[in-house]
Amino acid sequence: MSQVLPPLRVLISGAGIAGPALALALSRLRAPLRCSITIVERHPSLRVAGQQIDLRGQGVVAMRKLGIERAVRAAVVDEPGVAILDWRRGDQQAYFGSNKSGHGAQTFSAEWEIMRGDLCRVLYEATTTTTTTTTKDDNGVDPEAGAVVRYRFGTTVEAFEHVRGGSAVRVSLSDGTEDEYDLLVGADGLGSGVRRQMFTDGRHDKVFPIGISCAFYTVPPREGDAPGAAFCHFPGRRWIMTRRDKPDCLRVYLGYGGGAPGVDDERLSRALKHGTMAEQKEAWTSVFEHDMLDAWGVRRFLEGMKSPQADDFYTQEFAQVRADSWSEGRVVVLGDAAFCPSPVTGQGTSAALVGAYVLAGEIARACGGKDGALHGDANPWDNIPIALTAYETTLRPFVQYIQDIPIRFMVRALCPERAWVIKTYHWVMWFISMLRIDQLAAKFGSDDMGPWKLPDYPELLL
Repeated sequence: MSQVLPPLRVLISGAGIAGPALALALSRLRAPLRCSITIVERHPSLRVAGQQIDLRGQGVVAMRKLGIERAVRAAVVDEPGVAILDWRRGDQQAYFGSNKSGHGAQTFSAEWEIMRGDLCRVLYEATTTTTTTTTKDDNGVDPEAGAVVRYRFGTTVEAFEHVRGGSAVRVSLSDGTEDEYDLLVGADGLGSGVRRQMFTDGRHDKVFPIGISCAFYTVPPREGDAPGAAFCHFPGRRWIMTRRDKPDCLRVYLGYGGGAPGVDDERLSRALKHGTMAEQKEAWTSVFEHDMLDAWGVRRFLEGMKSPQADDFYTQEFAQVRADSWSEGRVVVLGDAAFCPSPVTGQGTSAALVGAYVLAGEIARACGGKDGALHGDANPWDNIPIALTAYETTLRPFVQYIQDIPIRFMVRALCPERAWVIKTYHWVMWFISMLRIDQLAAKFGSDDMGPWKLPDYPELLL
Protein backbone atom coordinates (compact mmCIF):
# COMPACT_ATOMS: atom_id res chain seq x y z
CA MET A 1 0.00 0.00 0.00
CA SER A 2 1.54 3.31 -1.08
CA GLN A 3 2.00 6.05 1.46
CA VAL A 4 -0.39 9.01 1.12
CA LEU A 5 1.50 12.16 1.98
CA PRO A 6 0.06 15.50 2.94
CA PRO A 7 0.45 17.86 -0.02
CA LEU A 8 3.17 20.49 -0.20
CA ARG A 9 1.34 23.64 0.86
CA VAL A 10 2.53 26.48 -1.35
CA LEU A 11 1.47 30.11 -1.31
CA ILE A 12 2.49 32.17 -4.35
CA SER A 13 2.20 35.94 -4.29
CA GLY A 14 1.58 37.19 -7.83
CA ALA A 15 -0.54 35.81 -10.68
CA GLY A 16 1.51 37.26 -13.52
CA ILE A 17 3.82 34.92 -15.42
CA ALA A 18 6.40 33.52 -12.99
CA GLY A 19 3.90 32.49 -10.29
CA PRO A 20 1.48 30.50 -12.48
CA ALA A 21 4.43 29.02 -14.39
CA LEU A 22 5.77 27.67 -11.09
CA ALA A 23 2.35 26.28 -10.20
CA LEU A 24 2.21 24.55 -13.58
CA ALA A 25 5.67 23.07 -13.15
CA LEU A 26 4.87 21.85 -9.63
CA SER A 27 1.83 20.06 -11.01
CA ARG A 28 4.32 17.68 -12.66
CA LEU A 29 5.65 16.25 -9.37
CA ARG A 30 5.77 12.48 -9.43
CA ALA A 31 3.43 10.54 -7.14
CA PRO A 32 3.23 10.26 -4.22
CA LEU A 33 4.41 13.88 -4.10
CA ARG A 34 1.67 16.45 -4.69
CA CYS A 35 0.91 20.09 -4.01
CA SER A 36 -1.85 22.29 -2.73
CA ILE A 37 -1.12 25.71 -4.27
CA THR A 38 -2.76 29.04 -3.56
CA ILE A 39 -1.95 32.03 -5.76
CA VAL A 40 -2.88 35.44 -4.37
CA GLU A 41 -3.06 38.46 -6.66
CA ARG A 42 -3.60 42.07 -5.62
CA HIS A 43 -5.72 42.87 -8.68
CA PRO A 44 -9.42 42.00 -8.47
CA SER A 45 -9.16 39.72 -11.51
CA LEU A 46 -6.52 38.23 -13.75
CA ARG A 47 -4.39 41.17 -14.89
CA VAL A 48 -4.18 40.80 -18.64
CA ALA A 49 -3.01 44.32 -19.42
CA GLY A 50 0.48 44.92 -20.73
CA GLN A 51 2.30 45.13 -24.00
CA GLN A 52 4.08 42.77 -26.34
CA ILE A 53 6.71 40.45 -24.88
CA ASP A 54 8.73 37.61 -26.32
CA LEU A 55 10.46 34.35 -25.52
CA ARG A 56 14.05 33.69 -26.53
CA GLY A 57 16.75 31.09 -26.04
CA GLN A 58 16.33 29.04 -22.91
CA GLY A 59 12.92 30.64 -22.34
CA VAL A 60 11.63 28.82 -25.43
CA VAL A 61 13.04 25.56 -24.08
CA ALA A 62 11.35 26.15 -20.71
CA MET A 63 8.05 26.97 -22.43
CA ARG A 64 8.19 23.64 -24.22
CA LYS A 65 9.11 21.79 -21.03
CA LEU A 66 6.03 23.28 -19.36
CA GLY A 67 3.84 21.83 -22.10
CA ILE A 68 2.28 25.09 -23.30
CA GLU A 69 3.90 25.36 -26.73
CA ARG A 70 0.68 24.72 -28.67
CA ALA A 71 -1.30 27.29 -26.68
CA VAL A 72 1.46 29.88 -26.98
CA ARG A 73 1.83 29.22 -30.69
CA ALA A 74 -1.90 29.85 -31.15
CA ALA A 75 -1.58 33.27 -29.50
CA VAL A 76 1.67 34.58 -30.99
CA VAL A 77 1.84 37.97 -32.69
CA ASP A 78 2.96 37.71 -36.30
CA GLU A 79 5.25 40.74 -36.36
CA PRO A 80 7.06 40.94 -39.71
CA GLY A 81 9.91 43.14 -38.49
CA VAL A 82 10.91 46.62 -37.33
CA ALA A 83 11.27 49.82 -39.35
CA ILE A 84 13.71 52.54 -38.24
CA LEU A 85 12.23 55.97 -38.90
CA ASP A 86 13.60 59.50 -39.18
CA TRP A 87 12.28 61.76 -36.42
CA ARG A 88 11.52 64.72 -38.67
CA ARG A 89 9.05 63.23 -41.16
CA GLY A 90 8.91 59.54 -40.32
CA ASP A 91 10.79 58.44 -43.43
CA GLN A 92 12.05 54.86 -43.24
CA GLN A 93 15.81 54.67 -42.80
CA ALA A 94 16.25 50.91 -42.42
CA TYR A 95 14.21 47.75 -42.04
CA PHE A 96 15.01 44.52 -40.24
CA GLY A 97 12.79 41.51 -40.85
CA SER A 98 12.02 38.86 -38.28
CA ASN A 99 13.51 35.36 -38.28
CA LYS A 100 10.62 32.89 -38.44
CA SER A 101 12.71 29.94 -39.61
CA GLY A 102 12.97 28.32 -36.20
CA HIS A 103 16.75 28.21 -36.57
CA GLY A 104 19.53 30.59 -35.62
CA ALA A 105 19.20 33.78 -33.61
CA GLN A 106 16.08 35.89 -33.27
CA THR A 107 16.05 39.45 -34.54
CA PHE A 108 14.22 42.34 -32.88
CA SER A 109 10.90 40.69 -33.77
CA ALA A 110 11.15 37.23 -32.28
CA GLU A 111 9.44 34.07 -33.49
CA TRP A 112 7.69 33.87 -30.12
CA GLU A 113 6.16 37.35 -29.81
CA ILE A 114 3.04 37.36 -27.63
CA MET A 115 0.96 39.88 -25.74
CA ARG A 116 1.59 39.72 -22.01
CA GLY A 117 -2.11 39.23 -21.30
CA ASP A 118 -2.33 36.31 -23.70
CA LEU A 119 0.57 34.51 -21.99
CA CYS A 120 -1.08 35.16 -18.61
CA ARG A 121 -4.28 33.57 -19.93
CA VAL A 122 -2.40 30.55 -21.27
CA LEU A 123 -0.79 29.92 -17.89
CA TYR A 124 -4.01 30.58 -15.99
CA GLU A 125 -5.96 28.12 -18.10
CA ALA A 126 -3.19 25.53 -17.84
CA THR A 127 -3.20 25.76 -14.05
CA THR A 128 -6.97 25.74 -13.58
CA THR A 129 -7.77 22.81 -15.86
CA THR A 130 -9.01 19.95 -13.66
CA THR A 131 -10.18 16.39 -14.24
CA THR A 132 -13.26 14.90 -12.64
CA THR A 133 -12.45 12.48 -9.84
CA THR A 134 -14.34 10.82 -7.02
CA THR A 135 -11.28 10.07 -4.87
CA LYS A 136 -10.65 13.01 -2.58
CA ASP A 137 -9.30 13.43 0.92
CA ASP A 138 -10.88 15.37 3.79
CA ASN A 139 -9.66 18.64 2.28
CA GLY A 140 -11.28 17.96 -1.08
CA VAL A 141 -7.90 17.20 -2.69
CA ASP A 142 -7.34 14.27 -5.02
CA PRO A 143 -4.56 12.21 -3.39
CA GLU A 144 -3.26 11.23 -6.83
CA ALA A 145 -3.28 14.73 -8.33
CA GLY A 146 0.05 16.43 -8.87
CA ALA A 147 -1.32 19.81 -7.81
CA VAL A 148 -4.50 21.65 -7.02
CA VAL A 149 -4.23 25.37 -7.81
CA ARG A 150 -6.54 27.99 -6.35
CA TYR A 151 -6.51 31.70 -7.19
CA ARG A 152 -7.53 34.40 -4.72
CA PHE A 153 -7.82 37.78 -6.39
CA GLY A 154 -7.87 41.13 -4.64
CA THR A 155 -5.57 39.70 -1.96
CA THR A 156 -1.97 40.37 -0.93
CA VAL A 157 0.57 39.06 1.55
CA GLU A 158 0.63 41.43 4.52
CA ALA A 159 3.14 39.71 6.80
CA PHE A 160 4.78 36.36 7.42
CA GLU A 161 7.01 34.60 9.93
CA HIS A 162 8.66 31.23 10.27
CA VAL A 163 7.01 29.02 12.91
CA ARG A 164 7.42 25.58 14.45
CA GLY A 165 11.17 25.71 14.41
CA GLY A 166 11.32 26.91 10.82
CA SER A 167 9.30 23.99 9.45
CA ALA A 168 6.49 26.25 8.21
CA VAL A 169 5.66 29.84 7.33
CA ARG A 170 2.65 31.57 8.87
CA VAL A 171 1.25 34.12 6.45
CA SER A 172 -1.22 36.93 7.12
CA LEU A 173 -3.22 38.07 4.11
CA SER A 174 -4.91 41.38 3.38
CA ASP A 175 -8.37 39.83 3.72
CA GLY A 176 -7.67 39.11 7.39
CA THR A 177 -7.03 35.38 7.05
CA GLU A 178 -3.96 33.53 8.29
CA ASP A 179 -2.60 30.11 7.45
CA GLU A 180 0.58 28.03 7.50
CA TYR A 181 2.47 26.92 4.41
CA ASP A 182 5.50 24.79 3.64
CA LEU A 183 6.69 27.34 1.09
CA LEU A 184 6.00 31.03 0.39
CA VAL A 185 6.98 32.30 -3.07
CA GLY A 186 7.24 35.98 -3.94
CA ALA A 187 6.50 36.30 -7.65
CA ASP A 188 5.15 39.81 -7.18
CA GLY A 189 7.30 41.80 -9.56
CA LEU A 190 9.93 44.50 -9.44
CA GLY A 191 8.54 46.16 -6.32
CA SER A 192 8.06 42.83 -4.53
CA GLY A 193 6.57 43.17 -1.06
CA VAL A 194 7.70 39.64 -0.20
CA ARG A 195 11.30 40.53 -1.07
CA ARG A 196 11.20 43.67 1.07
CA GLN A 197 9.87 41.74 4.06
CA MET A 198 12.15 38.76 3.55
CA PHE A 199 15.26 40.82 4.32
CA THR A 200 14.18 43.41 6.84
CA ASP A 201 17.65 44.99 7.15
CA GLY A 202 17.46 46.01 3.50
CA ARG A 203 20.96 44.77 2.66
CA HIS A 204 19.70 42.24 0.16
CA ASP A 205 16.98 44.31 -1.48
CA LYS A 206 18.94 45.93 -4.27
CA VAL A 207 17.04 47.59 -7.11
CA PHE A 208 19.17 49.49 -9.61
CA PRO A 209 17.49 51.92 -12.04
CA ILE A 210 19.28 51.82 -15.37
CA GLY A 211 18.43 55.35 -16.48
CA ILE A 212 15.48 54.80 -18.82
CA SER A 213 11.79 55.46 -18.19
CA CYS A 214 9.00 54.24 -20.43
CA ALA A 215 5.25 54.68 -20.86
CA PHE A 216 3.01 52.13 -22.57
CA TYR A 217 -0.52 52.61 -23.91
CA THR A 218 -2.83 51.99 -26.86
CA VAL A 219 -4.20 54.45 -29.43
CA PRO A 220 -6.60 54.10 -32.38
CA PRO A 221 -4.82 53.03 -35.59
CA ARG A 222 -4.66 55.00 -38.81
CA GLU A 223 -4.27 54.05 -42.42
CA GLY A 224 -0.57 53.86 -43.22
CA ASP A 225 0.55 52.69 -39.77
CA ALA A 226 3.37 50.17 -40.04
CA PRO A 227 2.14 46.54 -39.99
CA GLY A 228 5.00 45.61 -37.71
CA ALA A 229 7.11 47.58 -35.26
CA ALA A 230 8.41 51.09 -35.89
CA PHE A 231 11.15 52.80 -33.90
CA CYS A 232 12.11 56.46 -33.93
CA HIS A 233 14.87 58.27 -32.00
CA PHE A 234 14.43 61.93 -31.06
CA PRO A 235 17.13 64.36 -29.92
CA GLY A 236 17.26 64.79 -26.17
CA ARG A 237 17.45 61.08 -25.30
CA ARG A 238 13.86 60.37 -26.29
CA TRP A 239 12.28 57.73 -28.49
CA ILE A 240 8.92 56.40 -29.60
CA MET A 241 8.11 52.88 -30.70
CA THR A 242 4.86 51.47 -32.06
CA ARG A 243 3.78 47.87 -32.47
CA ARG A 244 0.73 46.37 -34.17
CA ASP A 245 -0.46 43.09 -32.70
CA LYS A 246 -3.96 43.37 -34.22
CA PRO A 247 -5.68 45.60 -36.79
CA ASP A 248 -7.90 47.64 -34.46
CA CYS A 249 -5.22 49.13 -32.21
CA LEU A 250 -1.71 50.56 -32.18
CA ARG A 251 0.57 50.05 -29.16
CA VAL A 252 2.68 53.08 -28.27
CA TYR A 253 5.88 53.15 -26.21
CA LEU A 254 7.36 56.47 -25.09
CA GLY A 255 10.95 56.32 -23.86
CA TYR A 256 13.19 58.83 -22.12
CA GLY A 257 16.77 58.62 -20.91
CA GLY A 258 16.79 61.90 -18.97
CA GLY A 259 18.58 65.17 -19.40
CA ALA A 260 16.64 66.77 -22.27
CA PRO A 261 16.78 70.60 -22.22
CA GLY A 262 13.62 72.08 -20.79
CA VAL A 263 12.35 68.80 -19.33
CA ASP A 264 11.73 68.61 -15.60
CA ASP A 265 13.23 65.20 -14.84
CA GLU A 266 12.36 65.46 -11.16
CA ARG A 267 8.70 66.04 -11.98
CA LEU A 268 8.63 62.97 -14.22
CA SER A 269 10.33 60.86 -11.56
CA ARG A 270 7.83 61.95 -8.90
CA ALA A 271 4.91 61.24 -11.19
CA LEU A 272 6.21 57.79 -12.07
CA LYS A 273 6.62 56.83 -8.43
CA HIS A 274 3.68 58.53 -6.72
CA GLY A 275 1.48 60.24 -9.30
CA THR A 276 -2.02 59.44 -10.49
CA MET A 277 -2.48 58.25 -14.06
CA ALA A 278 -3.52 61.78 -15.07
CA GLU A 279 -0.37 63.24 -13.48
CA GLN A 280 1.79 60.63 -15.18
CA LYS A 281 0.28 61.37 -18.57
CA GLU A 282 0.79 65.10 -18.03
CA ALA A 283 4.43 64.54 -17.05
CA TRP A 284 5.06 62.42 -20.13
CA THR A 285 3.41 65.03 -22.34
CA SER A 286 5.86 67.61 -21.02
CA VAL A 287 8.79 65.40 -22.06
CA PHE A 288 7.88 65.75 -25.75
CA GLU A 289 5.58 68.70 -26.28
CA HIS A 290 7.89 71.67 -25.61
CA ASP A 291 10.09 71.13 -28.70
CA MET A 292 8.89 68.05 -30.59
CA LEU A 293 5.22 68.62 -31.39
CA ASP A 294 5.93 68.85 -35.11
CA ALA A 295 8.14 65.77 -35.20
CA TRP A 296 6.97 62.38 -36.42
CA GLY A 297 3.99 61.03 -34.49
CA VAL A 298 4.47 63.18 -31.39
CA ARG A 299 1.32 65.29 -31.60
CA ARG A 300 -0.79 62.30 -32.53
CA PHE A 301 0.52 60.05 -29.77
CA LEU A 302 0.27 62.71 -27.07
CA GLU A 303 -3.32 63.42 -28.06
CA GLY A 304 -3.89 59.67 -28.18
CA MET A 305 -3.31 59.47 -24.44
CA LYS A 306 -6.79 61.01 -24.06
CA SER A 307 -8.51 58.27 -26.07
CA PRO A 308 -10.53 55.55 -24.28
CA GLN A 309 -8.12 52.95 -25.62
CA ALA A 310 -5.32 54.62 -23.63
CA ASP A 311 -6.92 53.58 -20.35
CA ASP A 312 -4.38 50.73 -20.37
CA PHE A 313 -1.65 53.33 -19.79
CA TYR A 314 1.12 52.46 -17.37
CA THR A 315 4.63 53.72 -16.86
CA GLN A 316 7.79 52.65 -15.07
CA GLU A 317 11.47 53.26 -14.60
CA PHE A 318 13.52 50.38 -16.00
CA ALA A 319 15.62 48.69 -13.35
CA GLN A 320 17.48 45.53 -12.44
CA VAL A 321 17.07 43.54 -9.23
CA ARG A 322 20.36 42.16 -7.96
CA ALA A 323 19.53 40.48 -4.67
CA ASP A 324 22.37 38.88 -2.72
CA SER A 325 20.15 35.90 -2.00
CA TRP A 326 16.81 34.69 -3.33
CA SER A 327 15.61 32.79 -0.28
CA GLU A 328 15.52 32.76 3.49
CA GLY A 329 14.24 29.69 5.28
CA ARG A 330 11.04 28.67 3.47
CA VAL A 331 10.52 31.97 1.67
CA VAL A 332 11.83 32.42 -1.88
CA VAL A 333 11.50 35.02 -4.63
CA LEU A 334 11.11 34.31 -8.33
CA GLY A 335 11.00 36.18 -11.62
CA ASP A 336 11.30 39.97 -11.57
CA ALA A 337 11.00 39.91 -7.77
CA ALA A 338 14.31 38.02 -7.60
CA PHE A 339 16.31 38.87 -10.70
CA CYS A 340 14.59 41.40 -12.97
CA PRO A 341 17.10 41.88 -15.82
CA SER A 342 15.28 45.02 -17.14
CA PRO A 343 13.34 45.14 -20.43
CA VAL A 344 16.37 46.27 -22.44
CA THR A 345 17.83 42.76 -22.17
CA GLY A 346 14.78 41.17 -23.81
CA GLN A 347 15.08 38.31 -21.31
CA GLY A 348 12.58 39.12 -18.55
CA THR A 349 9.81 36.76 -19.64
CA SER A 350 12.25 34.01 -20.55
CA ALA A 351 13.94 34.33 -17.16
CA ALA A 352 10.57 34.02 -15.41
CA LEU A 353 9.76 30.72 -17.16
CA VAL A 354 13.29 29.39 -16.75
CA GLY A 355 13.31 30.27 -13.04
CA ALA A 356 9.92 28.65 -12.43
CA TYR A 357 11.01 25.44 -14.14
CA VAL A 358 14.31 25.26 -12.25
CA LEU A 359 12.68 25.96 -8.87
CA ALA A 360 10.09 23.22 -9.41
CA GLY A 361 12.76 20.85 -10.66
CA GLU A 362 14.98 21.36 -7.63
CA ILE A 363 12.00 20.85 -5.29
CA ALA A 364 11.19 17.59 -7.07
CA ARG A 365 14.82 16.47 -6.92
CA ALA A 366 15.38 17.33 -3.26
CA CYS A 367 12.05 16.04 -1.98
CA GLY A 368 11.37 12.93 -4.02
CA GLY A 369 13.88 12.02 -6.67
CA LYS A 370 13.19 10.85 -10.19
CA ASP A 371 11.07 7.91 -9.04
CA GLY A 372 9.20 9.83 -6.33
CA ALA A 373 10.72 7.48 -3.76
CA LEU A 374 10.51 8.46 -0.11
CA HIS A 375 13.13 7.72 2.48
CA GLY A 376 11.62 5.93 5.44
CA ASP A 377 9.21 7.99 7.51
CA ALA A 378 10.95 11.26 6.77
CA ASN A 379 8.78 14.14 5.62
CA PRO A 380 10.05 15.02 2.13
CA TRP A 381 9.07 18.66 2.63
CA ASP A 382 11.81 18.95 5.24
CA ASN A 383 14.14 19.23 2.24
CA ILE A 384 12.58 22.45 0.95
CA PRO A 385 15.50 24.62 2.22
CA ILE A 386 17.91 22.29 0.38
CA ALA A 387 15.86 22.74 -2.80
CA LEU A 388 15.92 26.53 -2.47
CA THR A 389 19.70 26.53 -2.13
CA ALA A 390 20.04 24.31 -5.20
CA TYR A 391 17.64 26.57 -7.13
CA GLU A 392 19.91 29.54 -6.58
CA THR A 393 23.12 27.60 -7.25
CA THR A 394 21.75 26.26 -10.53
CA LEU A 395 20.11 29.43 -11.83
CA ARG A 396 22.52 32.14 -10.68
CA PRO A 397 24.99 31.73 -13.62
CA PHE A 398 22.17 32.23 -16.13
CA VAL A 399 20.88 35.31 -14.33
CA GLN A 400 24.35 36.81 -14.04
CA TYR A 401 24.90 36.34 -17.75
CA ILE A 402 21.69 38.09 -18.82
CA GLN A 403 22.18 40.89 -16.30
CA ASP A 404 25.86 41.53 -16.98
CA ILE A 405 25.28 43.43 -20.19
CA PRO A 406 26.90 46.80 -20.90
CA ILE A 407 23.99 48.79 -19.51
CA ARG A 408 25.57 52.23 -19.96
CA PHE A 409 26.35 51.51 -23.59
CA MET A 410 22.84 50.23 -24.24
CA VAL A 411 21.26 53.28 -22.59
CA ARG A 412 23.38 55.60 -24.72
CA ALA A 413 22.55 53.64 -27.87
CA LEU A 414 18.85 53.59 -27.09
CA CYS A 415 18.71 57.22 -25.95
CA PRO A 416 21.14 59.36 -28.00
CA GLU A 417 21.25 63.03 -27.06
CA ARG A 418 22.10 64.82 -30.30
CA ALA A 419 20.62 64.82 -33.80
CA TRP A 420 23.96 64.09 -35.51
CA VAL A 421 24.37 60.94 -33.42
CA ILE A 422 20.91 59.78 -34.51
CA LYS A 423 21.82 60.44 -38.13
CA THR A 424 25.00 58.39 -37.70
CA TYR A 425 22.93 55.53 -36.31
CA HIS A 426 20.65 55.73 -39.32
CA TRP A 427 23.60 55.43 -41.73
CA VAL A 428 24.96 52.43 -39.83
CA MET A 429 21.57 50.71 -39.70
CA TRP A 430 20.96 51.42 -43.39
CA PHE A 431 24.34 49.86 -44.22
CA ILE A 432 23.58 46.76 -42.14
CA SER A 433 20.14 46.30 -43.66
CA MET A 434 21.29 46.89 -47.25
CA LEU A 435 24.05 44.28 -46.96
CA ARG A 436 21.70 41.96 -45.07
CA ILE A 437 24.22 41.60 -42.28
CA ASP A 438 21.38 41.16 -39.81
CA GLN A 439 20.03 38.19 -41.75
CA LEU A 440 23.44 36.53 -41.86
CA ALA A 441 23.86 37.09 -38.13
CA ALA A 442 20.44 35.55 -37.49
CA LYS A 443 21.13 32.56 -39.76
CA PHE A 444 24.45 31.64 -38.19
CA GLY A 445 23.89 32.99 -34.68
CA SER A 446 22.14 31.61 -31.64
CA ASP A 447 19.81 32.85 -28.91
CA ASP A 448 21.50 30.70 -26.28
CA MET A 449 22.59 32.88 -23.40
CA GLY A 450 26.19 31.80 -22.99
CA PRO A 451 27.21 28.27 -22.04
CA TRP A 452 24.33 27.80 -19.57
CA LYS A 453 21.73 25.25 -20.64
CA LEU A 454 18.37 24.48 -19.08
CA PRO A 455 18.77 21.38 -16.87
CA ASP A 456 16.75 18.23 -17.39
CA TYR A 457 14.68 17.13 -14.43
CA PRO A 458 13.57 13.50 -14.79
CA GLU A 459 12.08 14.02 -11.33
CA LEU A 460 9.26 15.95 -13.04
CA LEU A 461 6.65 14.35 -15.29
CA LEU A 462 7.33 16.37 -18.44
